[in-house]
Amino acid sequence: MRFHLSLVTLLLCWVSATRPANVLMLLNAPSRSHHIWNSALVTALAERGHNVTVLVTLPVKNPGPNITSLVLEGMYEFVEEQEEFDLENMTDTPPSEMLDIFFEWVFKTCEFTFKNKGMKTLLNYPDNFKFDLLIYEASCGECLLGLAKRFGSPPAIGVSGFSHPHWIDYMFGNPNNPAYISNIMLPYSDHMTFSERMHNFLFNLWVDHLWNSKVLPNIDATSRKYLGPSSAVPSQEIIKVSAVMVNTHPSFDNPRPLVPSVVNVAGIHVKEPKPLPKDLQEYLDNAKEGVVFFSLGSNLQSKKLKEEKRQAILSAFAELPEKVLWKWEADILPGQPKNVKVGKWLPQTDILAHPNVRLFITHSGLLSTQESIHRGVPMLGIPFFADQQINIEKSMRHGVGLRLDYNDITKESLLKTIRSVIDDPSYAKNMRELSSKFRDRPETPLETAVFWCEYVMRHKGAPHLRSAAKDLYLFQYLLLDVIAFASAATLVPVLLLCYCCKKIFSKKLVQNKIKKN
Repeated sequence: MRFHLSLVTLLLCWVSATRPANVLMLLNAPSRSHHIWNSALVTALAERGHNVTVLVTLPVKNPGPNITSLVLEGMYEFVEEQEEFDLENMTDTPPSEMLDIFFEWVFKTCEFTFKNKGMKTLLNYPDNFKFDLLIYEASCGECLLGLAKRFGSPPAIGVSGFSHPHWIDYMFGNPNNPAYISNIMLPYSDHMTFSERMHNFLFNLWVDHLWNSKVLPNIDATSRKYLGPSSAVPSQEIIKVSAVMVNTHPSFDNPRPLVPSVVNVAGIHVKEPKPLPKDLQEYLDNAKEGVVFFSLGSNLQSKKLKEEKRQAILSAFAELPEKVLWKWEADILPGQPKNVKVGKWLPQTDILAHPNVRLFITHSGLLSTQESIHRGVPMLGIPFFADQQINIEKSMRHGVGLRLDYNDITKESLLKTIRSVIDDPSYAKNMRELSSKFRDRPETPLETAVFWCEYVMRHKGAPHLRSAAKDLYLFQYLLLDVIAFASAATLVPVLLLCYCCKKIFSKKLVQNKIKKN
């Protein structure tokens, strides 16, 4: 009887856990690489039987019958028209200025999202339509959280393909000690010097100031403007977000404490390698000296590089004994050497899985870095903007790659750096070890992400995951009031004792004077 009762209980739990749900995903970041990262979760939730409605910058590839894509058409063209987003010229931009550019990018993205036809289609859904879960893009989707009230106030989860931004700690009450946790905009390790710790501390204060004085008021105003004054206020809705899934892992990123509502899911987009197209497979198979794979990602196109830099790169590649595979977005590469093969689009993660690939020359975007780590390929990083500087610095600290600044590229410097990585076996050895640590997990990161989405739905927003730190003022969180009270409690008796002693000694001195006189 007990066995049958347990079996019935398990079946009921299974049915409850796998009940199809309506999921709304608001993925408005104009980044093709982040689209790939997010699409992995979209597809996985749909394969679990959930009905997924996704507001997205590009159509989901091979969508199943239970995926509805509402595309924000023209998003990438809009971003490219903005002069301040000239990625090639951001290589020397200081972190504080980069942060301002990033937030400006967020504001303009939000405005464009609300004005877009895709958003208007979503807002035309019936008034009684309810979603069971809302998933938004942390860092640029907070302005859309006002939609929660429009669709039945479902629990919300953030997803951050952009590593682990500082403001996520602020939002979720996650510990962030600037003594050993570096801001992702700064190239510091977890062992900082005094000046680095000071810079990190002050920079975090500046980020908090901008978040409270600029970002929250802006997204609040944007939400009210397009959803009406009766919509939920984003700055208040942020406090109610159940969890956030961040694109980090302690094997590569510096270890740090996490509250239960902040979950590591680095590499959810990396899958088992698929068969390559016939021409690519033959090219890689026949590369007896090995292959150098060169790609600057999806946001910065190689065809837009300055002429002098392109010529330097071509001259260096022509002298390599290895073959070169270059993601080049135009029909013709002027001056293309015989050992170079180009492609407008290349299946990056599948190429990196080929055993003949010896070096990955990359812009050091986080997703490309993770793919390289997962496949075990050493890197040469040419960073341009955002977290790319930090990603290659981490790679260098792990001994799995070298850095070459874009402004320093010449034929000689590129050749020297390429040979330094390929000819030194320690880079390949270190990368194999790092790859093993990165992949060694109890379940795949995508399984982890799906589990937490369903967990939050099963437990009605999982409020028990919420850290009480979110309810504290800064002076309470830092125990400044307790320290002040303890200091006063200690100091006041000492001062009273000193005062009493002074009075006693003064009285005695007066009495002694009187006796002498």
